[in-house]
Amino acid sequence: MENLSNQILELKNGKNYFVIRQATFRGKTYYLTVEVTGDEEDFTNNFLFFERIDEDGKFLVNVVTDPDLLQILAKNIKIEE
Repeated sequence: MENLSNQILELKNGKNYFVIRQATFRGKTYYLTVEVTGDEEDFTNNFLFFERIDEDGKFLVNVVTDPDLLQILAKNIKIEE
């Protein structure tokens, strides 16, 4: 699986998210992202964690909403300087 860090995820709902970091935790892949808007890809203040789900040779992402998992991810995914 390729590393999607520093790439844009384009969701079916039309929103775009820049992948800040990608990490694996308990055998699942997670992305720390920030929403981008406009043609110039301006960053917003909307940060989300997504979980990657592989299905039928493609992948989907779901927003992580579990508070315990969010806390673990936030503590362990470090942003490189």
